[in-house]
Amino acid sequence: MERRHLHGLARDVSAIGAGCWTIGGLASNRGVPIGWAGVDPEEAYAALVRAYELGVTLYDTADVYGMGASERLVGKLLAQVDRSDLVISSKVGYFAGTAAHPYQARQILRQFETTCDNLGTDYLDIYFLHSADFGPSDRYLIEAAEMLEELREDGMIRATGMRAPHEFAAEWADDASHPKARETARFLRLFDRIQPDVVTVRHNLMSPTYSARETDIFAYAKRYGIGVLLKQVLGQGLLLGTYSPDALPVFPPEDHRHDDPRFTWEFLQTIHNALAPLGRRFGYRPADLARVALRYALHSDPHAVALVGFRSPSQITGSIDALQSLLSAEDIDEIRHLTEPLRVMLAQRPSPAVHTR
Repeated sequence: MERRHLHGLARDVSAIGAGCWTIGGLASNRGVPIGWAGVDPEEAYAALVRAYELGVTLYDTADVYGMGASERLVGKLLAQVDRSDLVISSKVGYFAGTAAHPYQARQILRQFETTCDNLGTDYLDIYFLHSADFGPSDRYLIEAAEMLEELREDGMIRATGMRAPHEFAAEWADDASHPKARETARFLRLFDRIQPDVVTVRHNLMSPTYSARETDIFAYAKRYGIGVLLKQVLGQGLLLGTYSPDALPVFPPEDHRHDDPRFTWEFLQTIHNALAPLGRRFGYRPADLARVALRYALHSDPHAVALVGFRSPSQITGSIDALQSLLSAEDIDEIRHLTEPLRVMLAQRPSPAVHTR
């Protein structure tokens, strides 16, 4: 397994991390579907074991992934291995319980303790503020940031984290005419207050590219010496040709894809058309497309770590096997060129609502 140095945590980890949202199963949070259909807990646990056997050392979960089910599966693995060998990341911010808000300090503490109970550990390597909703006028921002610092000072967490916008260049905040100006400025304000050690960002073949004059999230993270975790590098299976516009998938109401516009005929047809030139050049098999998607994502930053979702041993094995075959800089340039029409088309669409990604 290729290793990378995760800045912010100051630790070497596997280049692929286990993204454990997908193993949580069906779930909803305050009426919002946040789960995944087709999860067999025994298969999911076997996949975690397989990931460990293949050298995966970073496992990323959250309190709302299966409403604790994902954390408990990871905890089952931790009970069988040396805890110090692994980097465990979890999150807080979407589940409020009966509290007024998820980011009330006492609620964060309760959720942290529950997360540690689920995982069977007394500390987390990274603890993320999962949501950017800190209440009216960011009422709970200060106490949320202070609670994370308190947990760090007490040795309960090693590093703090927050999510970055899916589209980001720092210069946009100063351009009032830019459609992302307000979102970018808000992220910069939150970043300054929270001062995270690690950020997560959705990054894949569908993500926009930036000019040399723009400070994207990778350049921004390098400026501040923080780590980057890449999520949805396989586009939740969309970039593997998993879904066909000729056979639309049907998901139950508690599956987050149930009303996601990315799983409609129009979007799937767009993806299908975009994958065709990649298939002609690199191969049409899911393993071929996984190789393209993973290597493209990891090429964006030499220290970034790609989180890969899975629900079975064969899925996580396939992703790790795909990583073994390198691509040249010329290959990456060609991939970027072949997928540029896809990014142009997607830039013209409104972004789908995101609740827990």
